[in-house]
Amino acid sequence: MNKIETAVLDFLKSGMVYSDGAIMKNLGINELELENIYNSLTKQGYLESYENFLKRNPDYEKGEEEHSCGGCSSGGCSSSGCSSGGCSSGGCSSKDDDIDYSKIKVLTEKTFIYSY
Repeated sequence: MNKIETAVLDFLKSGMVYSDGAIMKNLGINELELENIYNSLTKQGYLESYENFLKRNPDYEKGEEEHSCGGCSSGGCSSSGCSSGGCSSGGCSSKDDDIDYSKIKVLTEKTFIYSY
């Protein structure tokens, strides 16, 4: 693993949520370089796609759906207002159909266990 890959992993491990743009700006790299780094870290086992994460953890998605309206009471959704179709348009929904998960990268256990 090279120095810039280590820097990207350290950035991601910080626990903060960063956009690709923020990572690129802070590390002085461009979009192509970042994509190559993501690909390399995925091949090395430090990152995985959200889809692969869900395949390995099938109960994770189910658990999210069961609790999706619990914290929305201030937005107009109470637990009694939640249905299988989701909450009203008061700002929360149990349906995430509009969200594109294809670009989400998940840090693997290896990232936290092994020294790199």
